[in-house]
Amino acid sequence: MRTSEEIYHRVRWDARFDPARFMMGVSQRGAPPERVPLPRFTPGGEIPWHRVLFFEADGEVVWDRPSGVDRIDATEAGRVRVPRRLPSPYFVSRTPHAFSAPEAAWTPVPEDAPAPEPASAPLTLLTWNTLWDRYDSDRIDTARRRPLLLDALQAADADVIALQEAEPALLGPLLSTSWVRESYTFWADPAGRDVADCGLLLLSRLPVREAGLHVLGPHKAVAAVVVESAEGLVTVAVTHLSSDHSANGASRRDAELADLATGLAAIGGDVMLLGDFNDGGDTPQERLGMPDAWSRVHGAGDRTPTFDPSVNPLAAVSSLTGRASRLDRVLVRPGRLRPVSAALLGDVPTPDGLYVSDHFGVRVELTGAAAAGADDGGTAAEIVRRVAAALPEGRVHLAGSRRMGCALPDADVDLVAALPGDGDLAGARERLNAALPDAVDLREVTGARVPGLRFGLGGLRVDLVTVATGGLSPAEAVARRTGLGEAAATALGAVSDADAVLAAADPHRDAFTRLAREVKAWARARGLDSAPCGGLPGLAWTVLAARTAHEAGDLPPLPLLRHFFATWAAWDWNRPVGSGPTRPGGSPLTVLTPTAPVRSCTAQVSSAGRDLVVEELFRAWEILQSTADTGPVPHALLCAPPPLRLRHAAWAIVSVSPGPDEGRLRGRLLALLAALAEAGSPDAHAWPRPVTADTSLVQYAIGLGRTPPDGARLAEIGARLLRGIPGAGLRRAGTAVTETDGGRTARTLP
Repeated sequence: MRTSEEIYHRVRWDARFDPARFMMGVSQRGAPPERVPLPRFTPGGEIPWHRVLFFEADGEVVWDRPSGVDRIDATEAGRVRVPRRLPSPYFVSRTPHAFSAPEAAWTPVPEDAPAPEPASAPLTLLTWNTLWDRYDSDRIDTARRRPLLLDALQAADADVIALQEAEPALLGPLLSTSWVRESYTFWADPAGRDVADCGLLLLSRLPVREAGLHVLGPHKAVAAVVVESAEGLVTVAVTHLSSDHSANGASRRDAELADLATGLAAIGGDVMLLGDFNDGGDTPQERLGMPDAWSRVHGAGDRTPTFDPSVNPLAAVSSLTGRASRLDRVLVRPGRLRPVSAALLGDVPTPDGLYVSDHFGVRVELTGAAAAGADDGGTAAEIVRRVAAALPEGRVHLAGSRRMGCALPDADVDLVAALPGDGDLAGARERLNAALPDAVDLREVTGARVPGLRFGLGGLRVDLVTVATGGLSPAEAVARRTGLGEAAATALGAVSDADAVLAAADPHRDAFTRLAREVKAWARARGLDSAPCGGLPGLAWTVLAARTAHEAGDLPPLPLLRHFFATWAAWDWNRPVGSGPTRPGGSPLTVLTPTAPVRSCTAQVSSAGRDLVVEELFRAWEILQSTADTGPVPHALLCAPPPLRLRHAAWAIVSVSPGPDEGRLRGRLLALLAALAEAGSPDAHAWPRPVTADTSLVQYAIGLGRTPPDGARLAEIGARLLRGIPGAGLRRAGTAVTETDGGRTARTLP
């Protein structure tokens, strides 16, 4: 007969058992045994193992000390009935409860309860830090705020409500309201201590199939539910990270994010993480590899705060700095669902100036990839129409991934405008300004080989390249591009290249577009997608995807993705991909454009960059080798953030003020990498997205490889290569640093 300790750990760690379905009987002096849910038992705590008398699963005794029964392996009791999305032991199971009118009580939802058909409307999520009453209770008017909060939650009409800083005093009135009782499932047992212990609360009016909790630290946790949406199962989690009120708040947040990254990576399918991250920068998104829904909808430059002491007196009570920040977010793992709207709640006070909370709520709508793609494509088509109407004398072409139909949700709209005569960029800008009054931040692109404009429109970023056709009709410019000079021909080649990639994928264009999206999402997550940082541009990845689809596009999605990584991980990169003239000696990795002027679109990839790409291709191949053909694509593992801190002995930070100068700095990153290679760091690697982005600086991290230069050499390189860019600098740093009005806040690199 095994010991009680052995049985406990068997249930706790064996994925075949569901700990939430086990009870432990603990002896009490002079009283019947106390029944303790197994997830609430603490090994090594106040209860010694010899006081554990029995284990029950689903009401059946599976181990009993007095009688010598040990039949946990001889029964189906306590076994996981349906494969779980929330992995054990990271998540400890919770039992969702729904209100039963006949019993006038909140009762457990049976695991096998039939689920109603989910509505086909967008999935709506709401996160809100409700401001608990533990501190400054005499200054925050909780009694008046609570009814306002309940009304605001009802008006939000959200499918899933995620609250932070909730308390039993709020839980009682909330679960007593008719609209909650009639429509929502509570994620755990309302009579338990979960809300009191961690302040997290989840309500769902979609069917809840699983629920779980993972403790991150004292009073810090992540709670999650798996709900049935119109797009299938979706995991929605809520957390509240440590604030700067805590000792070593930044370090604690860093540890909490590392913990979350590990746990969420093991969850398959669509995952949303909501909550108060207590970080106004981009660290949570970068560390978790989950973009912020607000930025996807409103653009990366929109820093609308959710905590603003300058306008909200409740925020002013607790603020340490008085700085407005966007602390509350809805992070969305790239997958089937994408955000289509994001709005603040509670940002307007009552007539007498009272706000619902010190934080504003964030409500996000998401829709399926097919619908989102159609909507996104419609937006892009409308942008092309409006730009073409503003430039009637020219011919405006959609280029890039949107022309090929494989754009990621937040991809730029790449346009090429062939204009007669000398092109008249200034005139084109004036006409666009007049015709597009809703365009955001319309400006000329500086430092580009071909003149162009950049602006935001319809929630998307637009890059417009202009080509002067001289006496040639703009309608003939693409077909006769080679006669317009190398720079113009290259710009117009973006149009013909996109069409040629599609043709190369025949007869499997649908398989190509799906494969290309998956590959580009992977390349982005692993930092391999930026030509200015020495990576492969989107065109290179689509060329590789088109060739794979042409050869094996009749494979199912997962085997096709596996075939992609297997093919290119084992490729002899001494051979160029494509046909056409190449330079003597070649490049470490060569992918040629499919149309004239044929050129390498990967000339910027160094030997170290090639080795990194091959390493990442092999990693992805190995992950997919262990995945069953009938299973879902393990996006969480494929797209998990890379362990950059393990790759580099030291880091440099290159910074610049936001705006046009950021583009100039990005244009010099390759030169910086080349200079670092000359200085003895050939394996230096620039992370292609800002590691921080506050209102005063944009900062990029450069890993300095195994043999980093000293600070003096680094300063010399920066002074030489960043000359002429106001405020730009290069410095040695062990961590990414955000400049703030009050000092510096260290952030661990992704």
